Amino acid sequence: MRKVYEGAAIRSLYRQLVEDFGGFDAAAAFLGCSKGTISKQCSGDAAIGCDSYGPLEDAVGRSPITQLMAGRLKDANGAGEISSQAVQALREAADLAPAIFALLVNGDPEPLRKEGPEAMAALAELMRSVNAELQR
Repeated sequence: MRKVYEGAAIRSLYRQLVEDFGGFDAAAAFLGCSKGTISKQCSGDAAIGCDSYGPLEDAVGRSPITQLMAGRLKDANGAGEISSQAVQALREAADLAPAIFALLVNGDPEPLRKEGPEAMAALAELMRSVNAELQR
C-alpha cells in the first residue's frame, strides 16, 4: 500500500484547491479558520484533514485528494469499495453540520430534512459493506 498521505502530494493538491477556490483568504473564510492555518497546512506544518479538503473539493467540483486517498486501496480485497463508500458517507456527514446550524440559528428545518436522510443512507450502506466484509 502506498503512503500517499505522507508527503508533498497531498499538500500540493491541497494548495491547488486553495488557489482554485480563490486563494488563502477566501479558503480561510470559507473553512472558518485563519489564513495562517491554511499556510501551515500547505507547508506541512499542520495536518490537512478531510474537514479541510472535503469542503474545498465540493466547492471547486473536483476531488483530487479524495481520489488519491481512495486509489491507494483500489487493489485491496473489498477495501476499495468500502473506502469509496466511506468517502461518500463522510461527504454526506459533512453536510449535516451546516444543516443543523441552519435549524439552530435560523429555525430552518429544510436543509436537515434533506441532508439527514442522505447521511443516514450513506452510513447504512457503508455499514452493510463493512459487515459483509467482516463475515468473510
